Amino acid sequence: MRAPALRPLLLLALLTTACAGDEAKPGAGGGDDGADGTDGADSGLPQPVPMTAGPPVAGMAEGHIHMPVGTPLGGYTSRCKCFGGVSIARDELDNRDSDYTHSFIPSFGVQTRPHATALWLENGDQAVLMMKTDIIYSFEGLVSALEDRMTAETGHDMTGQVIVATTHTHAGPSNYDKGMTWFLGGDRYDEEVFTRMAGQMGDIAVEAWSTRQDAAIGVGLAQDWDLEDRVYRDRREDNDDLAFFDDIPAGPYKDPNLTMLRVDTADGTPIGMFYGFGIHGTVEGEANPLASVEAGAHTELALAEKFDDQMVVGMWQHGGGDASPAGVDRSFARMESIGDLAADAIYALWEQTPTSSEPINLETVGRAIPTSRDDIRVTRDGTTDLFYAPYVEDGVPDEILYNEDGSIASPVDEFNTLYGGAFCGDDDPLIPGFGVGSEVPPYSSCVNVDAIGFVIAGFFGLGEPNLPLQESEWASVAASRMGPLPIREPDGTIVEDDVLWAFFPGETTAMYTEQFRRRAQAELGFDHAIPVGYAQDHEGYLLIPEDWLKGGYEPNINIWGPLQGEHIMEGLLTMVDEHLLTTDLREPIDPANLYTGSVYGDIPQDGRSPDPTPDAGTAATAVPDELWLPMPEGFAAAVQPPAEVPRVQGIAQFQWFGGAPAVDDPTVTLERQAEDGSWAAVETHAGRVITEAHPDILLLHLPDPLYPSSELQAHSYWAAWQAVGHVRDRSGMPAGTYRLRVQGAQLAGGDAYPWDAEPYELTSDSFELVPAEITVQLSGTTLSAAIEGPDWGYRLVDVEGSSRGANPVREATARWTLDDGSTTEEAIVLAAEGGWGVAEITVPEGAVDLTLTDAWGNSGTVALGAG
Repeated sequence: MRAPALRPLLLLALLTTACAGDEAKPGAGGGDDGADGTDGADSGLPQPVPMTAGPPVAGMAEGHIHMPVGTPLGGYTSRCKCFGGVSIARDELDNRDSDYTHSFIPSFGVQTRPHATALWLENGDQAVLMMKTDIIYSFEGLVSALEDRMTAETGHDMTGQVIVATTHTHAGPSNYDKGMTWFLGGDRYDEEVFTRMAGQMGDIAVEAWSTRQDAAIGVGLAQDWDLEDRVYRDRREDNDDLAFFDDIPAGPYKDPNLTMLRVDTADGTPIGMFYGFGIHGTVEGEANPLASVEAGAHTELALAEKFDDQMVVGMWQHGGGDASPAGVDRSFARMESIGDLAADAIYALWEQTPTSSEPINLETVGRAIPTSRDDIRVTRDGTTDLFYAPYVEDGVPDEILYNEDGSIASPVDEFNTLYGGAFCGDDDPLIPGFGVGSEVPPYSSCVNVDAIGFVIAGFFGLGEPNLPLQESEWASVAASRMGPLPIREPDGTIVEDDVLWAFFPGETTAMYTEQFRRRAQAELGFDHAIPVGYAQDHEGYLLIPEDWLKGGYEPNINIWGPLQGEHIMEGLLTMVDEHLLTTDLREPIDPANLYTGSVYGDIPQDGRSPDPTPDAGTAATAVPDELWLPMPEGFAAAVQPPAEVPRVQGIAQFQWFGGAPAVDDPTVTLERQAEDGSWAAVETHAGRVITEAHPDILLLHLPDPLYPSSELQAHSYWAAWQAVGHVRDRSGMPAGTYRLRVQGAQLAGGDAYPWDAEPYELTSDSFELVPAEITVQLSGTTLSAAIEGPDWGYRLVDVEGSSRGANPVREATARWTLDDGSTTEEAIVLAAEGGWGVAEITVPEGAVDLTLTDAWGNSGTVALGAG
């Protein structure tokens, strides 16, 4: 989560915020039984039983999460109207509001829809559900809801056996989390948004369970797979002088690991995969109002097209907290480039990953770790003892951060705060007078959470905050042991071993994930421990203490200072040890109810009533002046496609009137006409239908009037398809007759979600897709050729080209016209240079012009001697 400079705004809020009461109610949490002072055999509680190995049985499913347009997007505090969102709306967007926002600016439409992937795995003894979706971070309430749903649907007790991980996109729906801290990154909790998300994720999970079959699974490991930083790069310069590991020198460092969990049928037919590496979920900034899966899941889109049939593909995060996306090009095209640049290496690892249907042990456990001030401690298996000094009102710290040998001085008295501190990491106090007592960086900029709590409560209409903040007292984690499994090591050798998957509630950073791998091996004996971040819950950035003390941006966003991250790590390691995941015993999950998780207060809910829209399903006849488009100034908006649309350089637009976003979530499908006159949806190489869920088609919503949303509004929608193919054939979509089909809904009745809806359907005018024009240049014997992207282009055309510039032609047929009217042809291979395809050629004697045609039929002509 990114935060802007907040000093003046926070100071003003602290002086003006009013207070009121707030009721509390119990919340659900995962857990496991821990030491309670009784002898286990005499406690009357369920006791461990021997595990039974069994052959793996697996099912996988995937789908898109549909949310109303207008739902706020998570990740940037500056989208809050209290921290700059008003300026963004006024200067870069428009000032609409939405029934689905409280204090954030609303989303406007869709570039790509959030994607969810589910794996159900069982072995006859236990089951686990592993899920991933494209949101900013996980929330323990989603985990609990899925535990309840899957327990009811499957008959398995899924308490503590559900994993929810995320890709950390900064353009996904966000107001599903009850943790008040995170309202600053995603707006106030909305019960309907949570219900929609949990319900759709549950549907996908049930589908995975219903498709289970005898399976073969295996794990693949690779390292240093992106040495040139083409996919992702280290963004944290603050710790470049920190040589924490003896064998990793100081300097830029990113998590080098790529992992693969491959799932096949027992006879070897591919079912799907989870793969993981660390990359921050950002590409577009806070002014982007379109829902998008951003960097992470664009790798899924590219990887899926490596296969000839549909594969279920899901990405997990490793040390992505301090790793920025790389890629080439700009904006949405850059997202696609990250996928293209990553897909080959991930596919290669999948190919090299062995699978087995032999019996495995399987055990999964979730636990809520206490994280109140006096619970936090870091011992590193007894080699150190880091803890916070007791809180002293108006205490004066000794300002000694390190011992003479360079180790961290303990007890830590610089973090003298009763309820936690936020916005640490800088030199100067963020809000003078509200700090934690230290004047030494990185503590000097910290702000007491009790002060921040009043700010948040005021901004989001909550009255007086309950302190301590509920989400600051517990951190939910999970771990799953599988094995023995065949494992492809980074050096290519194959071994058979158990794998420990560890799921952390926050933004795991590079040193943090490496520390976990080493500690899991040294303390628990797991040679193959794989950390996954942004899972189960959210605690902000997770860093080891030495890294936190280097300051910078990342320490801004956690609550419990330098010791929080590794304390959570130790809690997970202890859970694995106490829960006997290192043995062949299976222990019941939290029979004494010791790890109950966070308890959340009631959160006010904004009422909403969708507009009736009697004109839904009719095409627009004029482009409204208020229509905001993600295009440069001068772009010509239209309500219908032109008669001809050239590949790459053309766009098909369509505008229509639809239902209110609460009930209308239009699906826009690209269709092509067959020879018999029938129409069929266009599919990608791997068999996925091209819709607005993918980067191919943009979808935007426009209310009229723009505000307030409480007034009766008309709702129009705009969709556009730039004539670029999907991953494999970007400049070579088959010529023919195309159109856009819209399927939506309008209000038919009801006074609460889910409202009754009546479907509508309409299509755009048809259009002919025609070849692109190749720009051909001939200078002496040097031939240059490129397909020029339009100045409004938003799609990736070539990773060595530009969405709004030249894209190289690599292979073509050259047809020379001679002065006697005859022609001659030759095949030419061109090398990509600066966006152009370039080749040295021999010009035939008497040639007067050259026509170059690529394999797709795109062509261009240059007269001899023309530049």
